[in-house]
This record gives sequence, C-alpha cells and structure tokens, in this order.
Amino acid sequence: MVMAAKKGPGPGGGVGGGKAEAEAASEVWCRRVRELGGCSQAGNRHCFECAQRGVTYVDITVGSFVCTTCSGLLRGLNPPHRVKSISMTTFTEPEVVFLQSRGNEVCRKIWLGLFDARTSLVPDSRDPQKVKEFLQEKYEKKRWPDTFPWGLCQL
Repeated sequence: MVMAAKKGPGPGGGVGGGKAEAEAASEVWCRRVRELGGCSQAGNRHCFECAQRGVTYVDITVGSFVCTTCSGLLRGLNPPHRVKSISMTTFTEPEVVFLQSRGNEVCRKIWLGLFDARTSLVPDSRDPQKVKEFLQEKYEKKRWPDTFPWGLCQL
C-alpha cells in the first residue's frame, strides 16, 4: 500500500500561518483605530456629533469618531450609518485607511462646511431628541455639506 506524502506548511500545505497572520494583522488594524481615537488626533477624542468627551465607536459611513449615544442615533438614520465599536470588533485595512484619511476634523469640514454657529445651534448632548433632529438635518437633508474640495467624496 502506497501512502500519499503529507504536505507541510506553505501554499497548499494546510498548516501555514494564514489564520495566525490574519489575526495578527487584525490586531494591528484595531490598535491603529484605538490610536486614532486617542491621542494621535486631538479632534477625535470628542464625539463628532455631540462633542461629548470619550469616543467609543467609529462611524464607518463618514469616517468619524462618536460616543455610545450618538452611535445608536446614527444607526437609526435613513439610510442607517455603519457604526462599529472601537474595542469590541475588528477592522479591515480599507476601513482603517478610510478612518486615517478622515477623522472628525475632516468630517467637520465636509459635513459642517457651510454650518454657521451664529444662525444654527449645535444641540445639547443631554437632549437625544435634539441631537437626532440635528443628525437628520446633517445627513438626511444634507443641509450644511461643503463638497469643495471634496467634490469626489460621496455624500
């Protein structure tokens, strides 16, 4: 009886480091997101939507950092925003690259580019209904976006 040779690690070998490498890469991307929400970009330490200190989620749809309350409100918009927990999920390389290219300061220039604080008020973060209405104005009605020089960005 002739037995087939057992293949070792490598392409087609089955026991390669594929899963371990993928997990290591995933951890690198998660660490980068945590860094972006921490000290590497000061504007990301506060919620983009209500300015509350201490972000716990990222809005993958627009590339901003948000608090727990606003993450729930963003999911309730039409269309719903894709929101992920910074500490309880994994991130892909394209998601991290997108977040690195955006962040709260860039989102502010895009989504609130035409916002005038003298004529419109940012709602108090303690009033979820007012924050929800503000988010609807911002994202559903697209009331204040400045698409220049972001013209190629999909709003």
